[in-house]
Amino acid sequence: MEWVLKTFVKNRFKEKTGMKATLKTTAMALVAMLMFVGPAGAGFGNGGSNGMGAGDGTGPVHDIYAGIPFEYGGDVTSMVPGQGLVLSTADGDVAIYGIGPYRYWDGLGVEHPVVGDTLTVSGYAVDYNGVVRNIAVTVTVGDATVELRDEAGAPLWRGGSGSSGWNR
Repeated sequence: MEWVLKTFVKNRFKEKTGMKATLKTTAMALVAMLMFVGPAGAGFGNGGSNGMGAGDGTGPVHDIYAGIPFEYGGDVTSMVPGQGLVLSTADGDVAIYGIGPYRYWDGLGVEHPVVGDTLTVSGYAVDYNGVVRNIAVTVTVGDATVELRDEAGAPLWRGGSGSSGWNR
């Protein structure tokens, strides 16, 4: 990338000199750099949306409870960006989504699950535009069971379905 920009600028200076040429060359180099860098940095925030929406509660609402119920027990083998984890179960590895942010768990006085923890997760397998996701409704770690969704399926860390903001 750096070599491309240096070569581009060097070749442009050979063709023309002067203030207009310098300004034009600088602008073209900036545009070229943004073309390479812009897309590479897109989408790496902690929204956890993975192309499914903004991740801020403004996207489409899916009826979690219309999905297929599940209950998995096993050990956490890895964490998934955007509030998820992978559980090693007797039937293989299963990705679980929607376990909530650390601050929600901290507010409840329960340790957020980490790699190596043994969990039981209940929830629903939901079809998001052709992609099935296992959405957690409750997670049990040791003796603590954490409720993650209200009766409408809204995340409790966002205040549930009766709230428009982040209450926890």
